[in-house]
Amino acid sequence: MSKFTLKMVPGWEREVLSDPQAQAIVEYHTARLAELAIKSAPKASHRSNWNSIKRNITAMVTLYDTWYGQVVIEAEHDVRHAMLQELGWRDRKGHRHPGRFYLKEALERARIE
Repeated sequence: MSKFTLKMVPGWEREVLSDPQAQAIVEYHTARLAELAIKSAPKASHRSNWNSIKRNITAMVTLYDTWYGQVVIEAEHDVRHAMLQELGWRDRKGHRHPGRFYLKEALERARIE
């Protein structure tokens, strides 16, 4: 039986997570999460308008110290109703409209146990 000693080198996470293979993994999982969010996004009508929620969900992967993936919702500032659909809102009469939590559902489906 051989002796094995694990030696942790400080900063190994940055070295591993800035690798091009890590970029491919982050891109895959970010795109998968964006697809799940688009599939579960609410539909306002049968046609797809420029301001529909599904058209305003995109995936981005950038390199800071490590590869970082994010799903961006409504980068267009004229479209702001996606988060209102997610969390709920009060109309002018004061009635509460509950949220649909479609983004939360997408995150729960993408979760790795």
